[in-house]
Amino acid sequence: MVIIQGNIVISEDEKWNVVISCNKYYDGLFYYAVKTTGIFCRPSCKAKTPLKENILFFNSVDDAIKEGFRPCKLCRPDIKEHNFEPNRELIEKIKEKLIQNYNKPIKFRFISKEFGVSISHLTRLFKEYTGLTPNEYVSQIRINKAMQLLSKSNDTILEIAYDVGFKSLSNFYKCFKQNAGIAPKEYRKRNSIIEIKV
Repeated sequence: MVIIQGNIVISEDEKWNVVISCNKYYDGLFYYAVKTTGIFCRPSCKAKTPLKENILFFNSVDDAIKEGFRPCKLCRPDIKEHNFEPNRELIEKIKEKLIQNYNKPIKFRFISKEFGVSISHLTRLFKEYTGLTPNEYVSQIRINKAMQLLSKSNDTILEIAYDVGFKSLSNFYKCFKQNAGIAPKEYRKRNSIIEIKV
């Protein structure tokens, strides 16, 4: 069967080849649904390739929804193409996880596994979208939190270092100086002077 979209004629065999190659250039021209899961996707979806006999093709999102299929949470065919940035969405979710767990030991191999990407891919995307590696991002969160604690608490520098997730005082001092430009003790002293003046 040949399906016509506007002036474009796409056969079902061609659509199948597009699906198995995850070709993003066909996104928006058609959608495919998987009978066994009840989900429909963009042609570029990176989900596991279904069996050919379990697939139905649709011309639009509305057609797929009318037939009772739900949009895939991975490729989000229900979001307009110009608003859809799966990599940005992935990085935002990872940033959220890092912010929530900044003071705990962070194993990036587990995070990459949880989000279904390799560590190298995660690092490359993270740097592309934030300008920092995941490790640098976590260090920055920890140092920002340490700055708050240095200015607003009476905790010792050692206590603050451990509270924000550093395992060694020397590493904390090194990271703090790299980010703040001064040592934690000096930061606390200067911050106290600023608070007194205000």
